[in-house]
Formats: sequence, structure tokens, C-alpha cells
Amino acid sequence: MKIQESDLDLNGKRVLITGAASGIGAAMAKTFSAHNATVILADIDPIGLERVSKEISASQTVMFNQNDLTSIEEMCVNMEAPDIVLNNAGILWAGPFEEMSSDEITKIINVNLLGPVHIAQALGKKMLTRGSGVIVNTSSQLAFHGSAERAVYASTKAAIAQFTKSIAAEWAPKGIRVVAIAPGRTLTNINASFLNSPKKQQTAIEAIPAGRIAEAHEMARLALLLSSDVLSYVVGETVVSDGGYILL
Repeated sequence: MKIQESDLDLNGKRVLITGAASGIGAAMAKTFSAHNATVILADIDPIGLERVSKEISASQTVMFNQNDLTSIEEMCVNMEAPDIVLNNAGILWAGPFEEMSSDEITKIINVNLLGPVHIAQALGKKMLTRGSGVIVNTSSQLAFHGSAERAVYASTKAAIAQFTKSIAAEWAPKGIRVVAIAPGRTLTNINASFLNSPKKQQTAIEAIPAGRIAEAHEMARLALLLSSDVLSYVVGETVVSDGGYILL
């Protein structure tokens, strides 16, 4: 059966995107808006939110702090259940593990793991009442491949992949489909530490069989496909898009 343009038309669908002010989240906003979704942008960065909102004519922007449970609760309690949640916001700390402060460890766990879990629970309850919905979590290639100087980050992303499997098994019979994407190296600000170094960038590229670093829109398109009915039988999977990095 041929995939039709209408299969990716999200007209009438409300999509919440966290971490929407930059990077993959901003690319998701543009991609989903281009496919006629009603997009709700959520982020801690007001300048980035305003910029992306103007670019896509977003229906709503929400300022929230994923490191603050009260802020998450305030966002979710006042929100009508979206049809699709792109649980994307996250942060990276790169450096020797022994040099991480307890505050830095706690913040990464809060933002990358506890935040998405609380958002999925709060909005998932509303989806369950309706009996339908899709949640797409953002994991990472590092959930499946060790990486020096990213121990806590990689651990949170591995936890997101397992959380995706477990909640999908629980909610799929109730009409809620949960999946995840696992981006590889991508041209976004979160990767500035190596993108700003030609030597580090070349080393990164040499470790990728595809021979290049991904564009943010490639991850957004993967999220679009996973959100759509085209892949409606994909449940609980974390789909890796890393140019073959974890193959080696």
C-alpha cells in the first residue's frame, strides 16, 4: 500500500513539544507545523520560544522549567490533553565524572529523566480518559553505547528507553501509544562542545559509518513518522537514528 500525503497530515491534532526553543525541539515544531498540526511550544527559554513561535505561528507557548516539579505540574494541570506529546527537553553535561558536583548530577537526572516521567504521567492520565494519544520520548544513542565523560547523561537516556518500553506495555491496551527516538550526533547547540572544535568534530565524524553529523530536521521527521498512523503498530520501541554509530 502506498503512503499518501494525507497519512502525515496532522490537521486537527494538538502537539505539545518540550524543549521547543532550539535544536531538535525547534525542528520538531517546524516539521509538525508544516504538516498542519496545532503546535504548543514549551521551554525555559523565552527568547527562543518567541523566535520559533514567530517562525511557525504557534498556537500557544508555555514557559516552564523541567528542573522544577511545581513548574511541570502547573503546565500540565492547565493543559487540555494533547493528541501527541513530544517529550523532548533535555540537557547535557560533559566532563570527567569525578568532577561533577552533586547539584549537577541531580539537575541532569531531574531534567532528563524525572521531568519526562512526570510529564508523561500528568498528560497521560488525560489521554487515558480520552482513550487515545501518542507520546514520543527523546532518548539518545548513548543509551546503547558507553561514552566517556557523559556517564550521568547516558544513564538518564538509557532509563528513558526502558521507561518507554514499560509504560508502552501498560498503556497500549488503553489506547495510548508510547515510543522513543534516540538521536545520534546532531548539529544543535547541545553539542557545541565538539562542534566548535574542528578536531573533535572530525573525530566524531570518523566514528559514524554514514560519514556525517545529522541535521536536526532528520530527527524531527523520525518523530513525525512515529507519531503518525503510518507507524501505528510500533509500540514501545526506541528507534535509533545515529548514522550507524552504535554498530561499531
